[in-house]
Amino acid sequence: MTRLQDFPQAKIITCILPDEGQDMLLLKALRTEKGIISANTFQCRGFGLQMRRKYKGKRQVAGYSVRMVTVVAQEDQADDLFEYIYYKVNFDHPCPGLIYQGNLLTATPYTLPSGVFEEKGE
Repeated sequence: MTRLQDFPQAKIITCILPDEGQDMLLLKALRTEKGIISANTFQCRGFGLQMRRKYKGKRQVAGYSVRMVTVVAQEDQADDLFEYIYYKVNFDHPCPGLIYQGNLLTATPYTLPSGVFEEKGE
């Protein structure tokens, strides 16, 4: 049986981006430039004041498609990785997105076995 203290302390970085393909560019950059394979992206519904529509004469906030990217990082690398993502996705400029970081109780280290071929992507 594996003990909880055998696993490294980890943090999760969550990034919400417009559904414009930035998520896939970020995942590719994390893989090639940082060697990060513990990242995911998925589609969800976003709401914000920037996207408004008229409904029965009243202005209402409309839902729109966004992408959420999550990255699990070791605690000692999380701040550097957060800063890397922040500048890679251009959060230093006005954009309709959000990035935050939080603690995880634990995370299981994940590595790919040797000899596994990478998928040919775009």
